[in-house]
Amino acid sequence: MYSQRNNEKKRALLKQRPVVIWFTGLPASGKSTLATQLETTLLEKGYLSQWLDGDDLRNGLTRDLGFTEAEQEENIRRCAEVAKLFRESGLITICSFISPTQHIRNVAREIIGAADFLEIYVNCPLEVCIQRDDKHMYTKALRGSVTNLVGVNFPYEAPRQPWLELYTHHYSIPDCLNRIWEILEPRIQVQ
Repeated sequence: MYSQRNNEKKRALLKQRPVVIWFTGLPASGKSTLATQLETTLLEKGYLSQWLDGDDLRNGLTRDLGFTEAEQEENIRRCAEVAKLFRESGLITICSFISPTQHIRNVAREIIGAADFLEIYVNCPLEVCIQRDDKHMYTKALRGSVTNLVGVNFPYEAPRQPWLELYTHHYSIPDCLNRIWEILEPRIQVQ
């Protein structure tokens, strides 16, 4: 009860409803690009947010983990716990994680809370992701020097019912951001 009252006070103080926006999709599908642009949009419109990126957390909080199925689940579990803490502090939290299976995403949803977990599937064909890949991870995986890349060495399981699905190979980043904003703004506004 005490925590509930404090959360309501935080919402009133920040003038926003905290949620977790969870971008998922293949590597190089556009998750991080959309996440950074969304964070900028939120700040420009007066909303306080925090972006959590898979690459950044893999270099710090989860650097002790590899890429087995169990380690990927633990990676997402830790990331979801951090996202939950940011949400509980009143922030709109933006996450960009491959999170390749429905099970792993369900773990995150359960930790964060289904009502505040806004899953955005960044849907982009593998061939387009390969062309966009400025880190050359797909090239390395196809040559065999990288053996743990989702989309090549492990399958990506598309979300069954995402909050929003964006086709980044058909629509521009500004068009995708406009679509996100259309349905996000009513969710985060405090009346």
